[in-house]
Amino acid sequence: MKEEFMSARKVEELEDEAFGVFVVSPDEISDSERRAYDEMTKQYIQEQKRQKTWNYRDEILAAVREIVKRKGRNEFEVAEVVEYMLSKNPNLNVSTIRTHVTSRCCVNAAANHAVTYSDFERIGRGVYRLFGTSSSGGRKLYFVDVNTRKNVLLAMDVEIRNEEGKEQVRFFDTNREREFEGNVLVKQEDGFVLHTDKRDVMTFRVATVDEFDILWQRYIEGEVPRFRTDEELHKWYYDRFLGE
Repeated sequence: MKEEFMSARKVEELEDEAFGVFVVSPDEISDSERRAYDEMTKQYIQEQKRQKTWNYRDEILAAVREIVKRKGRNEFEVAEVVEYMLSKNPNLNVSTIRTHVTSRCCVNAAANHAVTYSDFERIGRGVYRLFGTSSSGGRKLYFVDVNTRKNVLLAMDVEIRNEEGKEQVRFFDTNREREFEGNVLVKQEDGFVLHTDKRDVMTFRVATVDEFDILWQRYIEGEVPRFRTDEELHKWYYDRFLGE
């Protein structure tokens, strides 16, 4: 019985699936070579799919948080992130790690990507720090003012994205997910200001216990503990409304 081999059409399909990687023509190669080639191609595709679906951003954030925790200060170098991540998984792409830290996820880097994140801030040559909503693991609670109206919304899980030159702010308001587009005018450690496409000005302020006790506590149903620190307040909201 004649051994099976890959058709030219199959090779074209594998070529497409391998994200444009050139695949050698099956013409004039032996059956054993075809089988070996077929197996290598399948392995390559599987690895590419694994790398594509592996969330570099989340793992890099986790690595950076561990690094700054060990150092006791919010400061790290790209080389430290690369070394730490490769110690956990030597198959990771070093270039991808570097690109995420220095460009895609850096708030003050040039806009070279269709989608960017405000996770890190460059503070020196090769030196970065966690920025804004990422500095406490993305678990900050914000009070949101809209135009001249104070404390209109609460915001958790805040994420600032940049897609094709337009900034998006996404968050959970204790009831549902919300998303606004526009331009972020001010970014600071204690909050930021968004000028929306509808010409509203939204001011996101990191929630404090003092303001919560005066303005928000009365509207919460059920028993509410007395919070000693802002961190305790933030954690209570995340535990209650997001189950973290």
